[in-house]
Amino acid sequence: MALQGVSFSRPQTEALFADVLVPRHITKTFTYLVPASITQRLQTGSLVKVPFGRSVLEGVVVSINSHLAPELTSTSLKTILALVENEHSSTISPTLLELSHKIAQYYVAPWGQCLRLLYPPTPASPTRLIATQLGRMALETGTCPDSLRPILQRIAHRASGILSSTLRPTPRDHASWVIDTLIERSWINRILSDKGRIPARKRRGTPLAEPDGQQTLHPAVIDTDQLPEIDPAWRAHLHQCFQADHMKKIVLHAPWQHRIARLSEAIRQAHARNKSTIVVCGETAKARWLTHLLAPLTGLQIVFIQPPSSPQRWKRHQGSTPTVLVGTRSAVFAQLDSVGLIWVEGEEDSALKEPKEPRYHARDVACLRAKQDHAVVILASEHPSMESQFDPEAEVERIQQDVNLQPKIELVDLTKERRGTLLSQGLRSAMREVLECKGKILLFLNRRGYARTLICRDCGWVPRCPSCTVALPYYRDVSSLTCRYCGVAEPLPDDCPLCHATHVSPVGEGTEQVETEAHRLFPHATIVRLDSDTLRHPATARSLRERARSKSYDILIGTQALFTREPLPQHHLVGILQADSGLHVSDFRAAERTYQLLVDAASSAYPASTGGRVILQTRLPSHHAVQALLSGNPRAFYNEELTARRLLNYPPLCHLADLTVAGHNMALVEEAAIRWGSALQQPPSAEEHHVVVLGPVPSLGRQPRGQHHRRLLVKGADPDILARRLRDSVESMERQYRQKQIKFVVDMDPVESG
Repeated sequence: MALQGVSFSRPQTEALFADVLVPRHITKTFTYLVPASITQRLQTGSLVKVPFGRSVLEGVVVSINSHLAPELTSTSLKTILALVENEHSSTISPTLLELSHKIAQYYVAPWGQCLRLLYPPTPASPTRLIATQLGRMALETGTCPDSLRPILQRIAHRASGILSSTLRPTPRDHASWVIDTLIERSWINRILSDKGRIPARKRRGTPLAEPDGQQTLHPAVIDTDQLPEIDPAWRAHLHQCFQADHMKKIVLHAPWQHRIARLSEAIRQAHARNKSTIVVCGETAKARWLTHLLAPLTGLQIVFIQPPSSPQRWKRHQGSTPTVLVGTRSAVFAQLDSVGLIWVEGEEDSALKEPKEPRYHARDVACLRAKQDHAVVILASEHPSMESQFDPEAEVERIQQDVNLQPKIELVDLTKERRGTLLSQGLRSAMREVLECKGKILLFLNRRGYARTLICRDCGWVPRCPSCTVALPYYRDVSSLTCRYCGVAEPLPDDCPLCHATHVSPVGEGTEQVETEAHRLFPHATIVRLDSDTLRHPATARSLRERARSKSYDILIGTQALFTREPLPQHHLVGILQADSGLHVSDFRAAERTYQLLVDAASSAYPASTGGRVILQTRLPSHHAVQALLSGNPRAFYNEELTARRLLNYPPLCHLADLTVAGHNMALVEEAAIRWGSALQQPPSAEEHHVVVLGPVPSLGRQPRGQHHRRLLVKGADPDILARRLRDSVESMERQYRQKQIKFVVDMDPVESG
């Protein structure tokens, strides 16, 4: 895309035309006349108010030209109403506009939808139509034509005019033609009206932003004395990266203390070069924590970017002083004049992936923006994603935790315990010892895949798809095992095919059962449980989070919800109850996610030198995720996992696209899904790679009433070629089913594939 037209001196008599993009589900731009009053101030990226149908929208100028396209005439064009001038921002930089276009292309989304990422999607401004003195005279003297009289009379009847939205649509849009004609004759004026707007803080369903000072942080969690000294080699390497003045991508594989220390140093170096910094993470609470933490460490003002629902979120930061911004995934689009560093904290976090169109991933957008701004981008994590770990364009910097700071990890093989054991005898004894010494205990249960697959209670066998190797989910309502990728269905087994035991049953006990058992065994202990059930209500969630931060408990029980915010305080004993339960979900990333959670849980224990212990219970003690944690060797996990991915051609060896066809007519949905898959499997041109299409299969899980869904999974080697083929296929399918209310959805590089 070439963004054309910049601000320059123009003759007042020269007619100019602007191509404007509006934030709607629209790919194309619309051409408008430029009024003489704003000719000298208009430039590419200017925000403007334009008439759009019967409303007024804010759009952005993509190009400015003095000549019209052959198919257009100036008499058919509407005129830009005004420039948007406010305290936040009146322009979008050409580089950000270019970034939005790249996102639209790669994530197969309308460009207008991607424009919403760059500035707040203001509601359509209501407009009021008011009769002028000339219009009233036309009515009085009878010079108003009969075709215009009814609407002009209605407008002139009230001194304050009428809202344009009260004019009902008519066949062939007669009302719009009348309004345009009346405006051309200067018989009415169209003005913006504030009446009927709902204040942003009162809109139904809009969460109120929590004040910055409302969150209290436990001093033990943010004790800066825990941070290690910066390695001089890292400081020198950063200096070289900033000096090179071109995009540099670094994957930082390190414990959180080392990451924070290096982040602070990187911010200071960027600031010294008069460059701004953007820090992106998955959760708002973690962003607030980083904001509080970085201010004293860097000695700089750290700006927390409000969520998109807040007006402060979109204020443009500009000027001679570099800015440090911290926020969630949308922070990557912050309007900064000079960006030198983009830091993605917890780069493997699935919350960095936008769930709605355009379904971008903030980690990948950060890399795109860094390339445009010649910035350093650092993807930081204690357990990087497979995509980042094996990114050929990235330099991987690994910092191992000091052996003296690591806990003692003990393995309990549940296949040797009594069937149905929740807390092994060894774990119970350890808990009793810690409670007698007034220590703190964390019991972690990864409940992903709860009751969604079967497992042999004797040998640990789990039914898997013969083609995709993912665990086959168990659906009680249809009594079958069905692969979510290729749709293969298997009957329920009567016994285990390996050991022939009959103890094959749904996997997984829940945290509520763990809490009941802990109360039974230790009735005098104070127990706190953190999971999706107990955190459902905000007031209760705040109270529980505060108790967890302040260690106001004897036993803390929880799921992965424990690790979504700032690091937990350390515990004397960490019990991982079913280390392998996450391995049985129907997702090719199951092992990766399990390993990440095991690392998070183990990191919550004190060092072995101060009595810190981790007791890991599992039915699969030989699995590479378990063995890598026991040995403290992440490379062993990543290398073995890469071998498994290579055998079945999963990321990072390829790119995925998750396609959904939705509609009310099941037969049409099925037909469209089959046709879409067949079209994608057609032999490509000589320079393109083949793609692999799995499906279509029914979308499993709860669906809106009356809606039918079919899913396809597409694998491709080259992401840009895959995106282009998907764009072309979507356009073709939408043309074929335009009148049949069928929706085609594309999710490039999905993070939830189960």
